[in-house]
Amino acid sequence: MTLADVSALGEALLRLSVRPGERLDDAPAFEVHVAGSEANVAYALARIGLRAAWTSVLPEGPLGRRVASTLAAGGVDVSNVVWAPAGRLGTYYVEFGSAPRPTRVVYDRAGTPITSAGPELFDWDRVCHARAVHLSGITTALSASAHALVETAVAEAKRRGRLVSFDVNYRQRLWSPAEAARSLIAIGPRLDLVIATVEDARDLLGIAGTPSDAVRRLADALGGVPTAVLTCGAEGAVLLHEGRVHASPGAVVEPVDRIGAGDAFAAGLLAGWLAGSPEAGLRRGLAMSALKMTLRGDLFRFAAEDVDEVLAGPLREVGR
Repeated sequence: MTLADVSALGEALLRLSVRPGERLDDAPAFEVHVAGSEANVAYALARIGLRAAWTSVLPEGPLGRRVASTLAAGGVDVSNVVWAPAGRLGTYYVEFGSAPRPTRVVYDRAGTPITSAGPELFDWDRVCHARAVHLSGITTALSASAHALVETAVAEAKRRGRLVSFDVNYRQRLWSPAEAARSLIAIGPRLDLVIATVEDARDLLGIAGTPSDAVRRLADALGGVPTAVLTCGAEGAVLLHEGRVHASPGAVVEPVDRIGAGDAFAAGLLAGWLAGSPEAGLRRGLAMSALKMTLRGDLFRFAAEDVDEVLAGPLREVGR
């Protein structure tokens, strides 16, 4: 079996969103998209040419098959998916806002198969057959069983000499800042790469100050993580690697849909990190994040050539 570049583990959902200007309360129709942070990362990696695998538990039936077939069509290896004979696929609903009204998200994901899945359900030799294993704080927040899956994934990856990347991805609708902080601090010393937003660093770990200072404090708070990244919204992101801080500005973008942009960033960062140039990954991640925001849905449906065009400089308004 060919060694994957990245193996991601986490939950997938279907996203049902209403058109901008509509409300969930009386929406006449929904757009349906496959979603889920770790699945988004795997899909984006596959689209730009890396070997990406994704592990999860999906319910048998048309909705589970839709997730698997969508990811597989993008190039993701879904052979590690465990099929549950019963259960449901989680969903979430999105109502896009415009100032002064924020975007509204409503989850309906309780009782999905991954929330009760134990570590014994997976073949860890297969799950960890990759250069890096990617996880996120969304999975740790789902349930005690899901938290144990992440802890097992970290332990099994490290036992096999694999790298471990972790996106903090704090979700306030799933657990409290204190609970998330305790989990992150416990996992932190075993991570090789951690990604956080400035808001998550502030709200979970009390980290403030300039981005350069904050990213150092983040790495220290998690036991000296070798590579740490803070994303700073439109201002770009900062990277701490081998003791040095690198900063990169954000790309100019007219957003259509911001959801999934952080996962596209993580994919670009991972690509550069695995190629031996986290600094290049920082730039690639920001370009991929910007591109993702121009598409509806969570998935990054571009190729490496599209990313290279953005990185090369300003494009003509109309390509013809």
